[in-house]
Amino acid sequence: MDKTKDYSTKQISGKLLDEITDAIKSIKGWGSVEIYVQDFKVVQITERNIRKTSNGSSNNHSLKIGA
Repeated sequence: MDKTKDYSTKQISGKLLDEITDAIKSIKGWGSVEIYVQDFKVVQITERNIRKTSNGSSNNHSLKIGA
């Protein structure tokens, strides 16, 4: 089997859809999934999970560097 066909953007395979679905499911609350395409083939899927801080606007503390 030609593995390059698994990642073609001209004919989307079930394997590629599974990988994209898994990437989306791996996001924990906040995040993104980036799909990189080169020469009509998906060459990279990047999963980014974002952790929000609990610092609210009422606790506005500044960090002073090099005082």
